[in-house]
Amino acid sequence: MKLLIDIGNTNTALAVAKGRRILKRYFIRTSRKQVGKKPLRRLLGANIGKIDTIIIMSVVPKFLPVLKKGLKAVLPGVPLLVVGPGIKVPVRNKYKKPGQVGQDRLVTAFAASRTCGAPVLIVDFGTAVTMDYVNQKGEYEGGLIFPGLRLALGSLAKNAALLPKVYLKPTKGLIGKDTQSSMNNGVLYGYAAMCDGLIELLRKKYGRRLKVVATGGDAALVARYSRHIKKVDPDLALKGLNSLKNY
Repeated sequence: MKLLIDIGNTNTALAVAKGRRILKRYFIRTSRKQVGKKPLRRLLGANIGKIDTIIIMSVVPKFLPVLKKGLKAVLPGVPLLVVGPGIKVPVRNKYKKPGQVGQDRLVTAFAASRTCGAPVLIVDFGTAVTMDYVNQKGEYEGGLIFPGLRLALGSLAKNAALLPKVYLKPTKGLIGKDTQSSMNNGVLYGYAAMCDGLIELLRKKYGRRLKVVATGGDAALVARYSRHIKKVDPDLALKGLNSLKNY
């Protein structure tokens, strides 16, 4: 079995996989308290003796050594591969400065081209929202980055004296009837409309055959209000990690 780990800015996803199947998923905060020896032992439980490979990708450099230390204590001797220095993503990267592309974006690009086919646009709703374009040849062309939904809501509350803290949730109507629902609906419908507009621009530039797949924590929620986001795959990054060992 493989232990797959995707370290994000806010949350870290872990999964135990056997062959192509993801058997168990865990989600924790990207926090030192979550990855000590005791918390990891409790989290992985009976799977500890079955794991023979660990594959990690990270966009939080300072957190990676902390997690590695905990894993080595809980799974001593198990090979640990880090995407980038230890294991390469088999996607041609056409960024002007390839090292600027986060490994998470390359992994989801690799997974999307395998599961959906190319050309494909990956929309990842995390702390930031990223849009990544994979061309017909399966090459990573580049993309777009803008603040995530919760980051936008938090910024409103932090920088506008009269606006409250709001927790994102589904809505039943377009127009808000109080400040909280106005902020919530503005972000939900605003991001869905923005994504739809960008997808239309990208299809105009790269062709109507461009497929779209969304992933990340808020993907399913935004997809409810989007005209063009039809396919949501919350496991896209984990599927990509699970396939890397075979390349």
